[in-house]
Amino acid sequence: MSIQTKLRPAYSLVETLVALLLISIVFMIITTGISSVLQSLSSIQNQQKVIELQNFLARYIYIQGSVGQTTINLDEINRGFHKSNGTQVAYPKVVSFSSTTTPFFVKFVFTIERIPGRTEQFIVYQYKAY
Repeated sequence: MSIQTKLRPAYSLVETLVALLLISIVFMIITTGISSVLQSLSSIQNQQKVIELQNFLARYIYIQGSVGQTTINLDEINRGFHKSNGTQVAYPKVVSFSSTTTPFFVKFVFTIERIPGRTEQFIVYQYKAY
């Protein structure tokens, strides 16, 4: 009577490495997809903050014009929008502005820095009383 054992065929080293490689490729694809979704959500949130800052600027200019003030302080605008008292202000923030006066209105051109190095301009018209 002979004893025969039934052994399952084992995986070779190459098959194991190929399986690990395929698993890592699938994991990389999944994490890249999740990363791109999170990045797009972050940019959407940043765009929303820029729109809120533009609305804040327009209301600030309209209120300043209605009370007769003509001075504009960028630090005051940035701290007021972000509700901070410190010197560090988050993005988006107003970095510069220029104004042009005509007989009927004052045109303000604000430069908003969305993220470091990326800016856009926003124009607000403040109408004068005749």
